[in-house]
Amino acid sequence: MKPPNEGEIVKQFMRKTFVASAAAIVLSSGATAALAEDASTTSTTVPATTTTKTISAERTAYRLALQAYNKAKVEINKNFATAMRDANSARRTARESATTKEAKKAAQTAFSSAITAAQDARTAALAALGDPPVKPVKAPATNG
Repeated sequence: MKPPNEGEIVKQFMRKTFVASAAAIVLSSGATAALAEDASTTSTTVPATTTTKTISAERTAYRLALQAYNKAKVEINKNFATAMRDANSARRTARESATTKEAKKAAQTAFSSAITAAQDARTAALAALGDPPVKPVKAPATNG
């Protein structure tokens, strides 16, 4: 028996996929109709206006808080990058003007201290900033 070529394998796969998709669509539409009939029975809901206004206000407050958080975080990172550039520039200048090993080592030590100070400042600023605001979620409706 001759093995099937790639074209035949792809055709078989596509046929199986199409049949499975069609079956899934038919079955899901029947389940939806059955669920729709159950949903038409009694249910208690919260008035839409109160819930909508509350959620809308919470989302607006969240967006504003998130924007402020992100701006502060960007500013912290800019300050860190500036401190790193300044430390690197000072190290380069000190190493170029250094003539002895001790002077070069002192420049490297000063650079390491500046890097550590910049990292500590960034860590402290991020800790003071805290966690990002939590996105509000709509409470699930309860049927009773």
